[in-house]
Amino acid sequence: MGLKLGVMPVLEGRAGADPAAVAGFVRAVEEAGAESVWAVEHVVVPDRYDSAYPYDPSGRMSLLPGTDVPDPLHWLTFAAAHTSRVLLGTAMLILPEHHPVHLAKRLSTLDALSGGRLLAGVGVGWLREEYEALGVPYERRGARADEYLAALRTLWTESPASFAGEYVRFDAVHCEPKPVRPGGVPIVVGGHSPAAVRRAARYGDGFYPLGVDLAGMADLLRRLAEECRAAGRDPAEVEVTARAPSRRGGVEALAELGVTRVVMRAPIADASTVDRYRREVLGQ
Repeated sequence: MGLKLGVMPVLEGRAGADPAAVAGFVRAVEEAGAESVWAVEHVVVPDRYDSAYPYDPSGRMSLLPGTDVPDPLHWLTFAAAHTSRVLLGTAMLILPEHHPVHLAKRLSTLDALSGGRLLAGVGVGWLREEYEALGVPYERRGARADEYLAALRTLWTESPASFAGEYVRFDAVHCEPKPVRPGGVPIVVGGHSPAAVRRAARYGDGFYPLGVDLAGMADLLRRLAEECRAAGRDPAEVEVTARAPSRRGGVEALAELGVTRVVMRAPIADASTVDRYRREVLGQ
């Protein structure tokens, strides 16, 4: 089917920050023929939280207090040093929690040192308690994210760069190194809300809908095409990623909708599932 395969590690216990385990995992993912490896972000996991996790009927996420959740950019830098080909994705950086001037430097440095292998997946998050721990306003986080994306592009493509917005301002600054690709690090917008669709159409190189079934995916991609045309863009410019179905029929249905990458989860201790999925489900 020609779909790209991404792999996200299952985070359990201390494995996510075990150097030998992670090095072995990312090398095995690359050797198995996967296109990309993806890292999640949570700066903190509250012991208790009232926010509802939107991707499970229970309203609770699978990450538990005491589980290692490494910083995704540090984790991917480590992964880059132990691989040579596999792309390095974040799924998702919680964008409003990062100052865009600092983030632009961190992303472009990783992109440069990895030879242009970074994919910056971004979202606005759902965990109010995490925002509160960081001292970042939870309200209007979508508007903040949109402005931050514009600021990132400015810093990556202009030198000197100037920007004046509601949340961030800078004047005639140089942010080096620049990303390898002229337009900057590719941005993959995550989410399933109307705002996420608009964000992907206006700012994204990719769109990664989460928590939707096949019918929901079809509806989101229809709206994405409409928003792209309204923004003067060709919908084909926005690459679509989806969670990996367990059966070949599900993969074929996603491909018919225009999805070009699926991302599966694999245990850090056993990456053999990656090669098996690629052969048995993707038929590659």
